[in-house]
Amino acid sequence: MFMQKSYCVLLFISLAFITSCGSSKHASSSKKLQGTWQSTPIVVDGNSNDWPSPYPAYDAKAMIGYAMSNDKSYLYLTVETGDEKTQMKILRGGLIVWIDTTDGKNQDISIAFPLQSTGEPMNYEKQQGQQQDIQLQGQNRSTARIKRALDEATQLTLQGFKGCQGGYSVIQKNDCGIMVKIGIDEYNELIWEAAIPFKALYGKDSIDKADIGKPVSICYAIKGLKKPAGANSNNGNHSGGADIGSHGMGGGGMGEGGGMHRGGSMSRGGSNSQSDNLFESTKTWRQFGLAYQ
Repeated sequence: MFMQKSYCVLLFISLAFITSCGSSKHASSSKKLQGTWQSTPIVVDGNSNDWPSPYPAYDAKAMIGYAMSNDKSYLYLTVETGDEKTQMKILRGGLIVWIDTTDGKNQDISIAFPLQSTGEPMNYEKQQGQQQDIQLQGQNRSTARIKRALDEATQLTLQGFKGCQGGYSVIQKNDCGIMVKIGIDEYNELIWEAAIPFKALYGKDSIDKADIGKPVSICYAIKGLKKPAGANSNNGNHSGGADIGSHGMGGGGMGEGGGMHRGGSMSRGGSNSQSDNLFESTKTWRQFGLAYQ
C-alpha cells in the first residue's frame, strides 16, 4: 500500500512538472517583442539620414548593419555596409530580403533587389579594354566598379505579397505600393531601404493596438559571387556557387550592438580584407516586433 501511494505521489509530481514546462514554453512564445515606432515616415531614397547611427543590429560575418521600424501603415526596412567587397556582392550577386509574419523563418514573402547580375564581376576590369582604362586613370577603380553596378541595379522581383507578384522596374509603381531604393551615401556606405504597406502583408490598410509586439522575422540573404575559372580557395565550405534562383541560401551569423558606424569604422576593405569573402553567401535572420502609438 505504501509503495502504491508513493508511486501515485511521484506520478502527480511528474505530471505537474510537465504541465509547468508546457505553460512556461507557451508563455515564452507568446511574449510580445519590442518594436520601433516611426514617428515620421521614412523617405526611401537610398540614404541613411532617416535611420539611427549606428544601426542597432550588426552581422559581423555578413558585414552588414540593419534595422526595422514601422508606423500605422508601413513596415520600414534597411541594410547598410561600408565594406567594398560586400557592396559588390550585393550589387552583382544579388540581395533577397525575406519577411515572415508567422513567428517563424518561412521563405514565402520576399523582395529580391538588386537582382543577380548575368555578367562576370570578377573579370570586370579585363573586359573593359584599353579605352576604359584611360577613362579610369586617376580614379579609384573599386569606386568606379561599384558606381557602374549601382547604375545597373534597376530591376526587382516581389514574391508572396497580397496584390503583386513578379518582376518590376525599381522606378515603376507596383500594385502593392512597395518602394525600394539602393544608393551610396556621403560616407560611401551602401544603403538599401524599403517601405512595405501593411496592406501587402496583412490585407489591411493599417495596424492597431492589438498588433503591438506581433512578430516579424526578417532575413537578409546575400549571394557570393561566382569564382573565376581556375581560382582556388583554402576553405571548402564557401557557398558562393549556391543557386538562389529558388530563394535558398546558406551561411551567416548574427551579432548585435550597432557595429556599423557611418564614416567607415567597419567599412571599405577593413578587417574583412580576404578576397574569399567575395565568394561566400550569407543569411542573416532577425526577429522584431511591431510597435504602435
